[in-house]
Amino acid sequence: MGERSERAVAQLEAERGETLRTLLGIDEAACRTPMEWYGRRQSVGHMLRQFTSHSLDHFQHLHRLLQARGRTITEAQLLLMKAEAAQAEFTALVRSLSDAEFAAGGPNDGDWSAEQIIEHVIDRERRYRDAIRDVLAQPRQEGVPASSER
Repeated sequence: MGERSERAVAQLEAERGETLRTLLGIDEAACRTPMEWYGRRQSVGHMLRQFTSHSLDHFQHLHRLLQARGRTITEAQLLLMKAEAAQAEFTALVRSLSDAEFAAGGPNDGDWSAEQIIEHVIDRERRYRDAIRDVLAQPRQEGVPASSER
């Protein structure tokens, strides 16, 4: 990743973090609150749906831009995009928890707390990344996939 794109993504992630901290506590009643946006009356919930589709629209825009340049999405990029999307949902859900909810276990004996779940996910993130990085750092024999060398 280039330095400029890395800085832009960091800024976007910081902005999204602020959005989540500000808006995750909106309840169902608040979603029905009327508001005006560019002279049009709508609900907060409708505005949130527009916000969601706006990001998707620009993902598609960026994808078309790269396709026009002959840039294709690799299997690794596609799979990591899906992992990132799943993590965004996971992160938003975690951020919606109070400290007490974060620490509390589940209803059954032995159920993990959200805190234990996220610790596990962090540990596995590291293990997956390191295992893949390490195998790809090994010299490969011509015609033999890296995973077969171990």
